[in-house]
Amino acid sequence: MTRLITDWIADIEHNIRDWEEDLKRKTGLSYAGLAAKVGGCSAGDIACAAREAKVAAVPVTSGLGVIGSFAQSVAAVTGAMGFQSFVTVRTDVDGLHEAYERGADIVYMADDRRFISFNLRKKRMADNNYATARGYTEAFEGALKTFAGKKLLLMGFGVLGKEIMRCLKDKGAEFAVYDIDPEKLASAKEEGADVIESPERIREYAYLIDATSQGGWLQREMLHPDVRIAAPGIPLSPDREALELYGGRIIHDPLQIGVAAMLGLTI
Repeated sequence: MTRLITDWIADIEHNIRDWEEDLKRKTGLSYAGLAAKVGGCSAGDIACAAREAKVAAVPVTSGLGVIGSFAQSVAAVTGAMGFQSFVTVRTDVDGLHEAYERGADIVYMADDRRFISFNLRKKRMADNNYATARGYTEAFEGALKTFAGKKLLLMGFGVLGKEIMRCLKDKGAEFAVYDIDPEKLASAKEEGADVIESPERIREYAYLIDATSQGGWLQREMLHPDVRIAAPGIPLSPDREALELYGGRIIHDPLQIGVAAMLGLTI
């Protein structure tokens, strides 16, 4: 899990509707619609759950400490989905106690190692790595209408990349894997994936899923002219020129898709 910084997420709480409209424009999915696809339920199920369930985001101070705006951003996403949502005043275990006392049904918490949500009533838990992988897979499929007949390239084979590979296999998608680390490419081969070893071959693929976290390394000439990108990795890989050219074809946010997907999995 990449540790977020405040600058990446500071505007989410106040601009959540703009972020959601961008997702809908590119994929046809609202946050609630995405949660429904990830959770294998209907939009009506999400709406029903929103009327009945209360969501709490609990700030956690362990490790490097609370990330500014993080809990507020989580609550903004679930609130945009129609759920009564709040950030606890207290932190850590005391905050979890507060969430329970205030009637929370679903709780979000994150430290430096793991970001989870759990449903206290249904005893279900979602991990952000898997939820983000599922969320971006569903969002990209929504944008492309179908994966059938399309060759995808998964860039980055770390924890998130491996989860995305699971999701792509479940969808029956055709894909290859690229990573700058030969050991990770070897691991991908062992799991039955096709791999490419040269960054020059990235241009051969019009459909990219970017699970890297280096930032600013993808240049315009490295990209297919008709490229479409789902980018859960942060910071974004395309450099400034590539972003200016292809920004309208990139599905990306710093937090929200993963949070919505977590809610779908815990419901």
